[in-house]
Amino acid sequence: MKTTPWLVVGAGAIGMLVTCKLKRLDQTVHLVYRSEKTGNAITLDDQVDPEHPNGKIVDYKIKSFSPDNLTKQYDKVIFCTKAFDLVSAYQQVQDHLTDDADICCLCNGMGAQQELAAQIKSTQTLWAGTTSEGALKLSSNKVKHTGKGDTFFGLWDQQTDKKSFHLEELSAANIHQRLLEKLAINAVINPITALFSIQNGDVLNDEYSPLLKATIKELSDFFTDPKFEYYQHSQHLTHTNMTNRVTTVAKLTHLNRSSMHEDIRLNRPTENDYISGYLATTSNHSLPIQEMLYQAINNPEQREETKKKLLSIT
Repeated sequence: MKTTPWLVVGAGAIGMLVTCKLKRLDQTVHLVYRSEKTGNAITLDDQVDPEHPNGKIVDYKIKSFSPDNLTKQYDKVIFCTKAFDLVSAYQQVQDHLTDDADICCLCNGMGAQQELAAQIKSTQTLWAGTTSEGALKLSSNKVKHTGKGDTFFGLWDQQTDKKSFHLEELSAANIHQRLLEKLAINAVINPITALFSIQNGDVLNDEYSPLLKATIKELSDFFTDPKFEYYQHSQHLTHTNMTNRVTTVAKLTHLNRSSMHEDIRLNRPTENDYISGYLATTSNHSLPIQEMLYQAINNPEQREETKKKLLSIT
């Protein structure tokens, strides 16, 4: 990658945080606001800086655009969108991407990456990303860094000639493994918290214990099945491994509401198709709990009956 500006598409919490992260790494960044008026600065309220336990306010000057106002050609772009918006975001800016551009996507779940791979030019390179950082958008130009974590990108197509990611500190060779680890946790916590309107930590309550154990077992059996397309990247997700991961995340984020919980509460589209939906529809494995969760999230009229069925699991 060359020392040219990054284009970040999507000015939600994660898009703004990524923009600030790139600026902190002395990168030039142009930010695309897809649905709001643009600005010329982002204020970062950093609550996880170890040198400033009471928080640190940093202002970053940026150039921002709407998709219609772009004029340059960019050779590297990061899409920070909901999974269901990824392809449309690419289509909005594709005329401003070079034929050899590095296309990076940072979204939840699995499936959107495959959809984007089918859209980009054969001469462009797709990099998949994942983040465990927490961010809260306070306004169109202010974001709070609420949770310390990691952000990584890696080559989506492992068969392509190996390229190095422009920023070594954000590079991961095992990106599929990291994506699947996050998918595994999201497929447990997100739909259960959304369906039952509970905080993340509540999944550990006795009331949900049988459902939690059954959901984890179903998924660990799936991820450790050699028939799974990405088995080589998921075989470590055993029952014990997944139980430990889910328990740790639920405890660390016990007061948080999952993104799917908030989407349901605010009557917004969810990423269900790329979490439970991806697992339930792309697998030859029987996943009855994921199928029930998937259908209930997508069909409000089924939710009460599904909740009864799920709570009757022993």
